[in-house]
Amino acid sequence: MKRYKNASELYDIFYKERKEDIAFYNRLLTEYKNNLDNNRVIEIGAGTGRVLLPIAEKHPDLEFHAVDVIGDEIAVLSDKARERGIKNVVTHVADINEFADEEKFSFAFAPFRVMQHCQSAEELDRFVCSSKDLLTENGRFAFDLFNPWIHMLVREGVVFDGNYHDQDGNQINRRVEINKRDYFKQTQNIEEYYSVKYTDGQTDHFEWLYTTGYFFKDTASLVLEKNELTVENLYGHFDRTPFGQGEYPGELIFDCVKKRRGR
Repeated sequence: MKRYKNASELYDIFYKERKEDIAFYNRLLTEYKNNLDNNRVIEIGAGTGRVLLPIAEKHPDLEFHAVDVIGDEIAVLSDKARERGIKNVVTHVADINEFADEEKFSFAFAPFRVMQHCQSAEELDRFVCSSKDLLTENGRFAFDLFNPWIHMLVREGVVFDGNYHDQDGNQINRRVEINKRDYFKQTQNIEEYYSVKYTDGQTDHFEWLYTTGYFFKDTASLVLEKNELTVENLYGHFDRTPFGQGEYPGELIFDCVKKRRGR
């Protein structure tokens, strides 16, 4: 019987129903595809490939680069790509602020709130600057953040507790706790705990502890402007509802192009 080695191997079980962001980024890439400077695409914070792999599968003529700082997650992505016969993916274990490649990319995306791992406006600025420097002259950059929801930001303790089953019938419990927030720094400490009960009665336990920041629309917009990224579209939902319309709180979804003003 297969035993899980780490929390990264459980990730896809929890998010297998989350598909709207995959459809959004695929549609965006499809629409811009014929006008891109080259065929190179990069996902920043690619994780286990939940978003990247189905998109790469639909665009075999493009070369996808997956970058993530967590090697366990990139290992899962690589295994999935190999199992599914997806050959147009190149993987990198690296911090985006230290990543470099010989050629530029014409399309970059950072899905599922990856940039929330920046814990200050200064860190966000560095992340955006590093991402911009990877782009071609007219390269595009798209990403999403959660729209800070005041009601959620006052909650503490257990914010999620759910049970799952994998394809082998093993039982998995996922519990998420937020036990410390800093309202001045706009950060929160998140604790995720996983308990796996296998069908043979054996158990495993994993944890993932990390800190995230949260950013309001104007902060993110100013950082993008500072780095000469023009926001062409700002959405509040993955169905492309404009920000400020639709159900609150929605998302913060930026669609940008690397162009100087006046061009």
